[in-house]
Amino acid sequence: MRWDARQKGFTLIEVLIALSILAVGILAVAALQGQALRAAAGAELSGRARAAAASQAEGLLALPDDHPHLRDRNGNGRAGLDDREADPQGADHCLPPEGPQGLQVCWNVAENDPAPGLISLRVAARWGPTGDKGLALDLVRTGRD
Repeated sequence: MRWDARQKGFTLIEVLIALSILAVGILAVAALQGQALRAAAGAELSGRARAAAASQAEGLLALPDDHPHLRDRNGNGRAGLDDREADPQGADHCLPPEGPQGLQVCWNVAENDPAPGLISLRVAARWGPTGDKGLALDLVRTGRD
């Protein structure tokens, strides 16, 4: 069969190449959509954790000086504040985990730190299947002498 200049249209190979390029593009967009959904879910959990930690921090600031939640129960003082993740086993205080991701808020207390009459607090929130994600808020409030 000879090619005639009056024939119009695409050959089968041109159509197959165009469809292949289109399929690759659609697959790339689908992969990005999945990543975007995971990122949005992670951001939502991070926001909930930040809100829970901030709420607990505000509550701790409002407590009277002699409240038991403002005591360094394990006596590790400044060293307890250096535990950035506020491991539930080493924290001075913890709230029970909540929700399907196990969001848990813990805090460590250092009395008379950084100076006499002040209390340093580190409020940490952890979440994830193994508690591998987290954030911490540091604050100082007036306290006992």
